[in-house]
Amino acid sequence: PAPITTNTPAPTSTSSLPQPASCQSDINLTEYWRKDHNGSNIAPFNGSVNCHNRDMENAGRPWFRFTGAAGSRLLDHCIYSDNSARSSCGTHLAMWSNEKMPTDIGISHSFNVYSSYDGNCKRDILQWSVMRCSSRQHDVIYKWELNPGKSYGCSYGFCGMD
Repeated sequence: PAPITTNTPAPTSTSSLPQPASCQSDINLTEYWRKDHNGSNIAPFNGSVNCHNRDMENAGRPWFRFTGAAGSRLLDHCIYSDNSARSSCGTHLAMWSNEKMPTDIGISHSFNVYSSYDGNCKRDILQWSVMRCSSRQHDVIYKWELNPGKSYGCSYGFCGMD
């Protein structure tokens, strides 16, 4: 007898889900000076501090992630930063958070982010959004949110770590 042939497709794996759309269109922060946590005064732009809040507003407040030389996530502890000769993360107001990151994939969560300035680890307490993109450790994206009633200067910088 002739062998039986079918047009049945081979089974496919469903173990990896596609990433949420926001995780595919985020901005990568890759700069090495984001990991300066020692007050080394590494300035990213012509000897001046960065201004992430202005830059994120001008870009429409996109989702972003830390990658490459910037690390893989937002800094999780307070560091020294001031308005004199020493700055960290390329700025005077170093942004960090020790909040737990979400475990569910693709759902935006609000979390607290703090600015460190002149010995005050929580000079500003801001609400951002965070979303887990996959089950991989530290695969999260962040979003600078507007905080009603808050007046922003121009010295906030997003600090990264491994």
